[in-house]
Amino acid sequence: MSLTSKRNIISIVAGVALIIAYAVFALGANAPGAGDIRAWAAAILIFIGIGIVVQIIMQIVFHIAVAIGIAVKEGAKACAEDDSGAAVERIVEADMVEDERSKLINLKASRLGSWFLASGVVAAIALLAAGAATVISLHILFGMSALASVAEGIAGIVYHERGVKY
Repeated sequence: MSLTSKRNIISIVAGVALIIAYAVFALGANAPGAGDIRAWAAAILIFIGIGIVVQIIMQIVFHIAVAIGIAVKEGAKACAEDDSGAAVERIVEADMVEDERSKLINLKASRLGSWFLASGVVAAIALLAAGAATVISLHILFGMSALASVAEGIAGIVYHERGVKY
C-alpha cells in the first residue's frame, strides 16, 4: 500500500471519529434544544475546529511514524554508513513528491467530495423549503461535509491502488 493511501486512511479515520463524536454529542443529554439554532451553530463550529486540529495532529504523528520506520529500516541496512540520516531524508522526500498522477487522483477525489457536499446543500435547502426545522438542515450540512471528506479519502485510496484513467 502506498504512503498516500496510508495518509488517506488516517484522514478517513479522523473523519469517521468526528462524525461519531458529533453524533454522540447530538444524541446526548447535553445537546442544545431543537429551537436553539445559535447553540447548534456554535457546536458545529467547535466540532469543525476540533476536526481540523485532529487532522493536523494525526498527519504530523503519521509523518513522524513514517520517518521513524524508514530510519529504522535504513539503519538496519546501512549501519556502517555515515550518511544514514541523509538517506532517510531522501527516501521521505521521494515518498512525499506529488507527481501528475497524484494530482489527477486528488482532483478526481475532490470532485467526488464536492458532489457529496453539493448534495448536502441541496438537501438542506430543500428541507428548509419544505418547512423542516432549521436544526435538521444544520445537521445535514455538517454531516454531508464530513461524509464528503471521508468519501474523498476513500476515492483517493481506490484511485491510488487501482489506478486512474485519463
